[in-house]
Amino acid sequence: MSETPEKPDGGVRRTCDQCRSRKVRCDRETPCSNCRITQRECSFTGALQKPRAVRQRVLISHQYENKIDSFEARLTGIEGMLRELTTSLKRGGTSTPGSESIIHSFISPGYTAAGPSSICDRASIPDAGDTDQAFEGNSSLAAHTTLASEFLEQAVTNTSLNRQLNPDMQNALASLQKMVRMQNRKGDPFESRFIHQQQMPKGGYSQLPLPPAEAILKLLRKVKAAPPMTFLISLTFVTVDNFVDSCRKIYFPTEDYNIATFITVNTGLYYLFQDNTCSATEDFSDEECLRYQEMSRDNLETAVANLPLLLPARKDMVEALVLSATYAVEISKLSLAWQLNSAAAMICQTLGWHQLRNEDNPADERITLFWFCYVLDKGLALRFGRTPVIQDWDISATRHFGNATLPASWNVMISQWISTGGILGDIYQNLYSPSALAKEQSLRVETARLLVEKMERIWNEMVEFSISSGARHQDVLKGFSNEPRNQKTLDMLHKSGRVTHLSTLTLIYRAIPSAPGFPSTFNVECIDAARGAFSCHIECMELTADNPVAMAGYLHWTILYSPFTPFIVLFCHVIETSNVDDLQLLDQFAESLQPALSTSQAIEKLFRLCKLLHQIAALYIEAKGQQQQDKDMNMVGNDFDTYLSQLGFIPQNHAGESINIPSAPASNSVPLANPGQELGDWFSGNRYVLGLMEDDFLDIDPGMWSGL
Repeated sequence: MSETPEKPDGGVRRTCDQCRSRKVRCDRETPCSNCRITQRECSFTGALQKPRAVRQRVLISHQYENKIDSFEARLTGIEGMLRELTTSLKRGGTSTPGSESIIHSFISPGYTAAGPSSICDRASIPDAGDTDQAFEGNSSLAAHTTLASEFLEQAVTNTSLNRQLNPDMQNALASLQKMVRMQNRKGDPFESRFIHQQQMPKGGYSQLPLPPAEAILKLLRKVKAAPPMTFLISLTFVTVDNFVDSCRKIYFPTEDYNIATFITVNTGLYYLFQDNTCSATEDFSDEECLRYQEMSRDNLETAVANLPLLLPARKDMVEALVLSATYAVEISKLSLAWQLNSAAAMICQTLGWHQLRNEDNPADERITLFWFCYVLDKGLALRFGRTPVIQDWDISATRHFGNATLPASWNVMISQWISTGGILGDIYQNLYSPSALAKEQSLRVETARLLVEKMERIWNEMVEFSISSGARHQDVLKGFSNEPRNQKTLDMLHKSGRVTHLSTLTLIYRAIPSAPGFPSTFNVECIDAARGAFSCHIECMELTADNPVAMAGYLHWTILYSPFTPFIVLFCHVIETSNVDDLQLLDQFAESLQPALSTSQAIEKLFRLCKLLHQIAALYIEAKGQQQQDKDMNMVGNDFDTYLSQLGFIPQNHAGESINIPSAPASNSVPLANPGQELGDWFSGNRYVLGLMEDDFLDIDPGMWSGL
């Protein structure tokens, strides 16, 4: 007896439909013998019926009904917006009051559509798998960006239909669009990881390779005989004797040393070998200096990356943290510098250094270390738009920088930096903090005028102790390596102080509105201070032309750390007024960075950002100049305005005027931003754009644009 045919899945095949209906025996082949003889179609559907597909049970709950209502409300809003936008395009790119109302309602957090809840409310509720969003300071842009960035992308894309833009215009708009969209990204916006850190050996940091002891002994003898400029600048709160003693603990240990000592030694060696790299000596070749510098750098980054969460409250730990923060500023990892210095500031307060009054010992190293930490705290807090860790009203320590191994005039100059640091804290607290922006404009203006007076008074005192004259040089360099390049470095430090002074004044003057009828948002004093800072910057670059390390140090500490507000001020001024001379200053500043591109990745990013903003400003002026003759250029100008407004660089009222939006009726109009909100938007945009130097945003090479 033959086997019964099986289906491919292993089951027994049923009798075919034809045999079943005729009630004859089926051999269950495919086709069966009966169907072959009768030439019928041999099918197996069972009872002459097609098999029913398995149907899923439909569950409609209240939650699904709400989602359907939400989708319907969203589609209704989008359809209305597209209708108005299409009408606007047919009229030549000019929006109507109705379209403006829809645009504002789509962006405004208060917008509600037909349905159980508002679109904005639903968009603001994260999914269960979403991560928390990083805090973005006092930016009022964050409240708008979620829907605004999507709307802007659609609006610009729609207005770009049927028009052929040159590649430069397309690249500029794409770059601005990317800036706007990135404002709403989640997580830490900036990378806070060292790139040279190594895997920690099993035996811990003590097993990391060190430069040879013979080379270190040779270096320390040289340092003891004539301390280099490193101990005046980067290691200004570390004495030579203490550093030598720390090196002895690492290289000739009689007992276990802690990670703080390891960090201090490797940071100091990094700076000392960096200094030697640029001055060929008979003691070290450039290749040796570079190799030992990189080894010390890797050890430093590895040790800092492996610091424990709970740090001991000791002087050596504060010293290690502040040195690490200084190094982070040097490599333009400012967010990491903020974290390290904040930890140091908290330990300082735990130890009570902020209330340490030691008149009998003005050279107390604890006071020196505390004030250096204080200056970093104030500068970085303003840089990120956050509250400083150390509050002035809680300090009773003597305001004096007293490193006994430094010349008196140098200590006086650093004391002036401490006073400047206090003003940086006042700028944020009284002009740009949320509470300050909520105050009446007249109160902010009065405070700004007082801060200007303080800044001018501090600068005049600093000029009195200026080290730019020959006599001051001899005083400062007494006991230090008195090389010609060191005297140039001192000149540069004085000039860079002027750049910082003018940059700070620019930020203060920005809080003062311009006079009625003046064509710019920025007042005359603000613009003049910004132009003066540009001029002093060019002088600093000329002074350091033959010293790459000094040039990189100037750019890191004066331009990147501050940050350099004058560039954003003149950029915005060019956007508002189409000032060709200031546009040239933007290009001049970017080109001045060319000699330092190979010394630092951060400087290269700064160069690319400045080039990008200069090109955007140039194309913006071009688009605005051709609006009357070319309707396509009118649309391009509108797109520029839209993005720049979202970045806080164009006031809402200016943007509205430039794209020729007529005023809507009072009942439907959205009120313009108040002065405090407008100032806060600009401050946030300034911090955000300059903060892109720490980000991977700058993957665009503006040099590829045909206009460069």
